[in-house]
Amino acid sequence: MTEIEFWKSYLKATDQSEENAVYSRELVFEDSGFTGTSQLSLVLSGAKTAVFTPLDSIEINRESVPVAGETYIVLDSKDEPCCVIELTDVNILPFNEISWELAKRDGENENLSDWQDKMHEFLEDEADLCGFEAREDSKIVCEIFRVIYKKEA
Repeated sequence: MTEIEFWKSYLKATDQSEENAVYSRELVFEDSGFTGTSQLSLVLSGAKTAVFTPLDSIEINRESVPVAGETYIVLDSKDEPCCVIELTDVNILPFNEISWELAKRDGENENLSDWQDKMHEFLEDEADLCGFEAREDSKIVCEIFRVIYKKEA
């Protein structure tokens, strides 16, 4: 099924018109140390309800900071649509001020220290790739989301 067909299926299932629905773009969950399928499994199970991105990466890539209410079609590792998510909240916080309450929404770690270690490694990788300095107070865009539609089994 194409993204357009999937979007139309979502609109029909949720009784929305194309004119009133907002489609932001597609999204693929990838992260170092995990395959896209592992991340996607966490999303579909409800264990992962947040994404964390360095603000510097967004700005250097000339992307817009996401805002609450945006909807995304989530693609699997084969670029097939599998669900629609809606951003419910977006915060920009210094890395060293992100609480365990927020960090655990990433769905992968048992405690704040483990999450910080993993996220710090990701932050350094992004900094090397994009050309910014990774710092303990680097601003992180924290996107909270919920799955609002899943591909029928």
